[in-house]
Amino acid sequence: MGKITDLLQHFSLSPQEADLYILLLRQGSSNVSQLAHLQKRNRAAVYFHLDHLLERGLVKETRVGRRAYYVALPPKELATLIEGWVIDFKSLIPELESLQRAEQDKPLIEVIESSAGMKRIYDEITVQPIGSPFLVLEGKISVRGELNLLSTKEWEMFFKRMVERKILTRAVFTQESMQLPTKVFSEENKKLFRQRLWDLRSLPELTMPLEHLMMLYGNKAAFFIPESKLLFTLEHPGIVGILRALFETIHALALPVKSGW
Repeated sequence: MGKITDLLQHFSLSPQEADLYILLLRQGSSNVSQLAHLQKRNRAAVYFHLDHLLERGLVKETRVGRRAYYVALPPKELATLIEGWVIDFKSLIPELESLQRAEQDKPLIEVIESSAGMKRIYDEITVQPIGSPFLVLEGKISVRGELNLLSTKEWEMFFKRMVERKILTRAVFTQESMQLPTKVFSEENKKLFRQRLWDLRSLPELTMPLEHLMMLYGNKAAFFIPESKLLFTLEHPGIVGILRALFETIHALALPVKSGW
């Protein structure tokens, strides 16, 4: 009987309701007083569980005069009922899957304070698989704002991890922004900055009037808005795929920086 009870519980029956159904199969037509006596429960508890069994169609009620009697649904009819539930559920699968896809396709967007957000993004970039690409599109105003977000020690830690993890930075900077980093960094950080793996290109700011910073890594895009000191992140494979394609177009049109930093 243990297996039968376990099986019935899979169909939202409590252990007490499963026991009551099996008892009715054994006893045949029974009233509440008889069931309460046999289960050693009070009448209120039996009524409570019978109501659920009646709602699920596993028990039927008959009346003899003013007294109600209860009969368990025969096992073959129960099997037919369960098959109906399964068929009903299968008919809902396409709708349920569409709901799941809708949730999966929904982009994850977050707005965070720029300093804390940039530290978190740099952490995420440097824990990518070794040799992963990191795409950057940036102009002079955002470079100035970005350089103030981390301390000298925090920049040093980030550069060291970029070098150790061999993360390739594929970047397009405006020509006017190219001199700013080395004017701000310490000598040690300048050395580490240049040791990073770069695929570096540039365009005149007149050609690419870019005030903000866009970073792409994995399935995530991040945007730094200097004037508001906010950072926006967006996680979605399709949208990030479009942004990657746009980056590659700009990268192909930009001029290679042969002399590096």
